[in-house]
Amino acid sequence: MFFNDITLSFSIELFFWMLGSFLIGYFFAIQFYDKKNSNTVKKTTIEDNILDEPEELVIRAIKTFERGGIEIKRTTKLNFDSIGIASKNDKDDLCKIKGIGTVIEKKLNRIGIFTYKQLSNSSDIDLEAITRLIQFFPGRIESDDWRGQANKLLNNKKS
Repeated sequence: MFFNDITLSFSIELFFWMLGSFLIGYFFAIQFYDKKNSNTVKKTTIEDNILDEPEELVIRAIKTFERGGIEIKRTTKLNFDSIGIASKNDKDDLCKIKGIGTVIEKKLNRIGIFTYKQLSNSSDIDLEAITRLIQFFPGRIESDDWRGQANKLLNNKKS
């Protein structure tokens, strides 16, 4: 009888220690993830970027050279003079192009590409800039032939 009372009280004490440890960990985790998720990036539209801050269309990649600590800054700008400027009102369904899904279409719209005409007018340099700006697989745009597909869809649209 004496052994059972000691075991029971020890089990209860152990239970409360474990419960306390769980609650402390739970509340610290909540605070940690709230702080982590509060650092969100403000999403802007392409019209805001073009009118207010054109530098938002620039990706700055910082890379160190070997272990020397020399920073190399590379900027990428999309040449809208060559591909043309379009708005949401002129928007084509870019998802009809093989290799473009809804996520990639949103990224293209975010950088200012809305139409087949813009993609068909793009040069190799423009395609490289688009690849960097939407953070897409290098060479994938060329292998999927977005420019040729956009040209065909543009011709079908005119007919």
